[in-house]
Amino acid sequence: MRCRNLQFPSNRHYTAFGEIRRALFLQRTPLQTGRKPAVTHGLGRYLQPPHYFPHPSPMNFIVSSLLEYEVTSPVTFLLSIRARQAAGQILTYENLQIPGGLDHQIQTCTATGTPFDRFHASQPGLYELRYEAHVQVQADLIPAGSLTDSGPAVFEAPVLPYLYPSRYCQSDRLGRLAFDLFGYLNTPEEKVRAVVDWISSRLTYVSGSTDTGTSAVDSLVERAGVCRDFAHLGIALCRAMNIPARYFTGYAYELNPPDFHACFETFIGGRWLFWDATGLASPDGIVRIGTGRDASDCSVCTSFGSLLLKHQAVTVQLQEQHYQKMSMEQMRAYCISLEPG
Repeated sequence: MRCRNLQFPSNRHYTAFGEIRRALFLQRTPLQTGRKPAVTHGLGRYLQPPHYFPHPSPMNFIVSSLLEYEVTSPVTFLLSIRARQAAGQILTYENLQIPGGLDHQIQTCTATGTPFDRFHASQPGLYELRYEAHVQVQADLIPAGSLTDSGPAVFEAPVLPYLYPSRYCQSDRLGRLAFDLFGYLNTPEEKVRAVVDWISSRLTYVSGSTDTGTSAVDSLVERAGVCRDFAHLGIALCRAMNIPARYFTGYAYELNPPDFHACFETFIGGRWLFWDATGLASPDGIVRIGTGRDASDCSVCTSFGSLLLKHQAVTVQLQEQHYQKMSMEQMRAYCISLEPG
């Protein structure tokens, strides 16, 4: 088996990149012009955390989802809608209402720890499933620039799969692009912040603009997508710079329109850090469902046969009376981890 080179490209000639580069209509980068790049990623101005923003208290949410499926022939399908019981996230109540006629099993992915439900419908008809959970979430705030740099030489085995290309995140095709755009930055944190800013300014959020086959490379060409596409592109660019990155699905407070939400996490300084390139969700208003290499690992629904979604409703309620979303200044001043250190 040949060993793939996951390092930044040197001065070697790269083919197969011209199509993506032309589609992106990339402007000249600071490295190409010789000018010193302006730091727009928050580390320059907000290295010292504001004293007025204390360590957050646990947040208590009530999350619910309603899914109605039409079945025309026998079908098995998997649902990943359960809030995950894990460090930093405690379930105090959980209930899944299942209609008659569905065979049901609760299972957990051994690779990622993501819970899911397996159903089999043997008869045609409409099947309505209702889920509700009461969840306490504790986010950790880490001062920006305080995490120690690390690399593949010290990553533990469970982290290594999140360095590799995957179905929707073709990081092996984006090495030159990542180097051109972010190679001048010094630390993994600076690079990830730059990736998030770059995606936010280059991609347009357009509901229904992509489908289940859309990948990170497709999003680069189309320059539009939904949350899963923003996450896939962020993951691919980070992995291209040897920064482990994984896909994240969850419930998001005050997400508009209400839906399941996709973001991504990066492994820096021994911590998994949360990022949302869409800017639609506050990091302290997120309830984790699952994580994986990309959407293929933790899709909301995976069916093995004909299954039509007729109706979906997702709600997230906050039980605290006094809540204010994190400001952009606060998110620049801190890294956010949804797993305690």
